[in-house]
Amino acid sequence: MADLNDDGVLDIVLGAGGAENAPSDTAVIALDGTNGDMLWHVPGRNQVVGSALFYDITDDGVPDVYIGGRTAELVVIDGASGEVLWRFFPADHTLNPADSGIYNFYNPQLVSDQDQDGKQDLLISNGGDYTIKPFDPRRPPGKLLVVSSRTGKTLSEARMPDGREIYMSVVKVRLKPDGEEEVIFGTGGETIGGHLYRVSLQDVLSGDLSEATVLATGKNKGFVAPPALADITGDGIYDVIANAVDGRTIAIAGATDSLLWSVALPGTEIYSGPAIGYFNADEVPDVFTNYSIGTWPMIRRSTQRMIDGQTGQVLFSDTLGIFSCASPVVADFNEDGADDVLFVVNNLVRLHKYDYDKKHINQLTVFNFRNNTHYTIGDTLPGSNLASTPWLGDLDDDGKLDIVSTSVDLDGQKNDIDRPTNLRVFHVKTPYFIKNEIRWGSYMGSNYDGVFRTEQKSTMVGRE
Repeated sequence: MADLNDDGVLDIVLGAGGAENAPSDTAVIALDGTNGDMLWHVPGRNQVVGSALFYDITDDGVPDVYIGGRTAELVVIDGASGEVLWRFFPADHTLNPADSGIYNFYNPQLVSDQDQDGKQDLLISNGGDYTIKPFDPRRPPGKLLVVSSRTGKTLSEARMPDGREIYMSVVKVRLKPDGEEEVIFGTGGETIGGHLYRVSLQDVLSGDLSEATVLATGKNKGFVAPPALADITGDGIYDVIANAVDGRTIAIAGATDSLLWSVALPGTEIYSGPAIGYFNADEVPDVFTNYSIGTWPMIRRSTQRMIDGQTGQVLFSDTLGIFSCASPVVADFNEDGADDVLFVVNNLVRLHKYDYDKKHINQLTVFNFRNNTHYTIGDTLPGSNLASTPWLGDLDDDGKLDIVSTSVDLDGQKNDIDRPTNLRVFHVKTPYFIKNEIRWGSYMGSNYDGVFRTEQKSTMVGRE
């Protein structure tokens, strides 16, 4: 979300596309936040799956768009006009990026100016070859890249220390307020084991990850969703909360790299990030995660857990909806001083009694942990929200909470996620007034950096 047309209302930038591994003329779209009209659209060779990083590289006062996706899609777009400023890999569909060792790009983070051009540069992960069969261990290693924000030139490149692939968006953070900048990243995938690491940013900049510290290991499945950083030990140092594909949510002490607690749900897998908020009565941030029941691609249902951040005890559980890898977001919806979780619940239903085919629907669902209940906000929406984390914030600066969410249509019988159609974007207004900053209101938190900042609780008060 960013104001691209200078009307005082935030506009929506969304990675999109069409069928898997097929070009599209709407791989990135910008929608007017006032009425949903298309401001501009940019083509791509494949689905663009990342969230936009905004950074004004053109110095015109309008944020420009950095966004990544599958098969080497990393594009920079003039936020005002929609003009492509540069692409990391040429938009020539006769070229295979894998032949050049370039694979999927995930969410970037800004780092200090590395090429002395007066602009911050990009830290981004690259990896994942879709052409390789699921259980084939012979996969190209992923890498971390530092890329010039102005030109797209690679400034440094660091290969994964375990030689595994990478699907994770990196987190850059100072675990200690006065400490050095570090990078948290993970390797492996749905059927290949991997590791969760921390390493100094300086090592990344020098192109050498050999001194990276292993925080956790997945023997047969790796780490896909980015971790969350929150101080759950009260020592002023960020701790690492991560979801492993093998159905574990783990917390690791930032001060010692030791395991604080682990919640494992056998028979599940996790493809979404953890959400962080103050869900119980204490002053320690807590954790919410959605688990997929089954083994990819045979996943039919989802189950949810809220975990006490201090103890690792499961305080709330539910089993709602079919498969989704969208991540939950957090705000206080009912004015009780405790955070609630907003999560999109997908279902497959017969809309009418005599329908032969089932149809996908989705509902914006709020989990209230003080009352151990859940309820829906807004209308039942058509389609499935498969992998698009909602956004919470004040879109039009009226002091009230807005929700932006999406859905696509899938074949109801085949559940064919490779060929989504009919992308919809929804803006839902709520009657709740925003009192304090929402710090976990989008993918990887409201700042898209994976860090939960604890200076002040996020609350909502008032209602029409």
